[in-house]
Amino acid sequence: MKLAKHTLALILRTLAIGFVILITFGCNPGLGKISVTATRDFPDMGGVWPIAKYSIYLLNNSITCPEMEEAFKKHMTSTAPPSYTESRDMKESDIPTRHGFMMTEGAPIWHRYIVDRQETDYEGRVSFKRVKAGDYWLYCMLETPRHQRVLWNVKATANFYDD
Repeated sequence: MKLAKHTLALILRTLAIGFVILITFGCNPGLGKISVTATRDFPDMGGVWPIAKYSIYLLNNSITCPEMEEAFKKHMTSTAPPSYTESRDMKESDIPTRHGFMMTEGAPIWHRYIVDRQETDYEGRVSFKRVKAGDYWLYCMLETPRHQRVLWNVKATANFYDD
């Protein structure tokens, strides 16, 4: 009987260690990966180019969610100068725009939504690994060669067991 208890304890300990190893190094239930190849297409400037060395944010909420839209409306009707420190490097004409909002009063809001931030490689590729299953938004601020601002707000879904 004593040997059977010892054997059972050894088997349970071995199973527990194996489970920890599987979770740590193997398949993690409920985790996935979101991969992106970011490009921009400027037909008059040579076609498709990778978006290289740009920060892409993985957010758990859209930048057009009700909280952000309400704050954006207030930003657009306000006559007070922006209070957020990032506004120092902006032109006056940039402040009353969506981009200006995202860099000033909107920044403290959307920064709360950040799950991860990665930088694209020289071919525009980026991956967010070990992401809990669910819906996310990819967010990036770009500037075109003609100095126009572009904001990404692209919905992405991570599924269970995505590699």
